[in-house]
Amino acid sequence: MNGLWQRAADRIRDELGQVGYETWIGPLNFVAHQGSTVTIEAPNRFFRDWINERYLSMMRAALSKEAGEEMEVRLTLGENAAVATPPQRPTNGHADGHANSNGKATAANRATAAAAPRGDRHPTLNSRYSFAEFVVGSANQFAHAAALAVANQPGEKYNPLFIYGGVGLGKTHLVTAIGHHIWASGDRPRKVLFMPAEIFMNEMINSLRRDKMNEFREKFRRVDTLILDDVQFLAGRERTQEEFFHTFNALHAERHQIVLTSDKVPREIPGLEDRLRNRFESGLIADIAPPDLETRVAIVQKKAVLDNLRLAPEVAMYIAQSVSSNVRELEGCLTRLAALASFNQAAITVDFARQALQDLIRNHDAKPDVESIQKTVADFFHIRLAELKSKKRTQHIAFCRQVAMYLCRKLTDSSFPTIGEHFGRDHSTVIHAHNLIMRRVTSDPAFRLSIEKIERELKSIRANAA
Repeated sequence: MNGLWQRAADRIRDELGQVGYETWIGPLNFVAHQGSTVTIEAPNRFFRDWINERYLSMMRAALSKEAGEEMEVRLTLGENAAVATPPQRPTNGHADGHANSNGKATAANRATAAAAPRGDRHPTLNSRYSFAEFVVGSANQFAHAAALAVANQPGEKYNPLFIYGGVGLGKTHLVTAIGHHIWASGDRPRKVLFMPAEIFMNEMINSLRRDKMNEFREKFRRVDTLILDDVQFLAGRERTQEEFFHTFNALHAERHQIVLTSDKVPREIPGLEDRLRNRFESGLIADIAPPDLETRVAIVQKKAVLDNLRLAPEVAMYIAQSVSSNVRELEGCLTRLAALASFNQAAITVDFARQALQDLIRNHDAKPDVESIQKTVADFFHIRLAELKSKKRTQHIAFCRQVAMYLCRKLTDSSFPTIGEHFGRDHSTVIHAHNLIMRRVTSDPAFRLSIEKIERELKSIRANAA
């Protein structure tokens, strides 16, 4: 009968993908098969509720297909799940985890971070950046699943984990959540160190100056989990890269978890040594894209609840429709809305939100013109504006020209013929360029991030002009 579950599980793996399967289906245990009912054991209540909500119908369909008859799935909890005590913070001042009194890990210690009580947070990490506060959508689902897999089995899966994406999309939130969970779980105390790459570099420089490199190495190579944020700041710093290369090797050899974030994939970080790039690419690389409308609405509602802010659904929808670039801007809108509502003792309606956020949203909605797009694209790709607008057809210049045409169509109200006039081309050339770049944006996450960076630069230029 266990073979039935294994065959069904293989079918589910094909549908979910390896990361999703290992995160949510792998921890489940087959218990019994009686008649047309299969009993599956979940490690904790969070897992059980999550499976019930999202994957139960998939499991039922897979089992029915393999059994040749309609099957039902009954989810139960493991024996220790209901009585396990949550982990406690250490008293020794270190970023360590906790085991129960007899030294054995409880089922709660192995639970996902979202199941942990709110008080179980690493004392030096942002307490709001946990899995429970992270809103999952299509744009970040893969990165979220990968982060959960690493949090549940640090050093065993996806080491290193490299998460990349634009500014304000949730990279730091996810890796901080990993740190919280690893610190608060496991069968032994764990040391977790979170640090921006720029601080790593500054500490190394100070250690060199004071002749304390042994202490520096001891600090970074004795942790169980090292989380380095914004590793693109290592670019061009040869001495810092050399030191981190040896730190990486030391941690990886001991199967200690390494988590990295960047605004680019490793191969697109300029000035990054090949040996370090190869290390970064040796694990799992996951991207986070800008959230879609439904996810933005959920983010606004979630943040409002955390801030004890009463927000009507239509107001949440208005904010989500007005700000689409990143989560940080959504949070900024909510902060301003809450402050003005409190100051004026006013109810938060759509009209109030429209008036309160008009400056932020006007800057956000400001559209660039064709000339500013041409100049920004030329600067981004390090070519002269005259070359972009010339008749030259070399591969690099033609590609830059196509990117500019695509952005002109996307970000302005200009027609294809009007855009063509600005480039000295006919409308069919612009249509071809638009379709070519659009296909690559859809299929290549790294290229999409480059396009988003250009768009953010254009938005910044318009905001400053306003």
